[in-house]
Amino acid sequence: MTLRKYPRVHVPSPFQLSFTRVEVPVSFSGDTEGNGVVSNLSMKGCKVESDATVEPGDHVSLSLKLPGDESPLVVELATVRWTEERSFGLEFISMWPAAETRLRQLVHAIGERPSEATR
Repeated sequence: MTLRKYPRVHVPSPFQLSFTRVEVPVSFSGDTEGNGVVSNLSMKGCKVESDATVEPGDHVSLSLKLPGDESPLVVELATVRWTEERSFGLEFISMWPAAETRLRQLVHAIGERPSEATR
């Protein structure tokens, strides 16, 4: 039984993203930008593999470099929900309707692909 409202799909060919912190505290001394690779994706968030230092509660804006697309998909606001070694989870808070449509199409397309186990 899953408690997730939106199904999560494993990204068979991880793609890159870049992010910029939003509302950086005055006392913050780390990087305000970073890069990573998306390995898990849903309509409401993703898992990111990255060397960037983030903390739960940090707010970021994202630019997702989707496979086969020239223009990035922009998530206006996301929140870091968890961190673990070199990965962290993001919850998407705000994106334009066109970006949400593109994301829905991608998640659906990935979910329709046969998994490695069924090949």
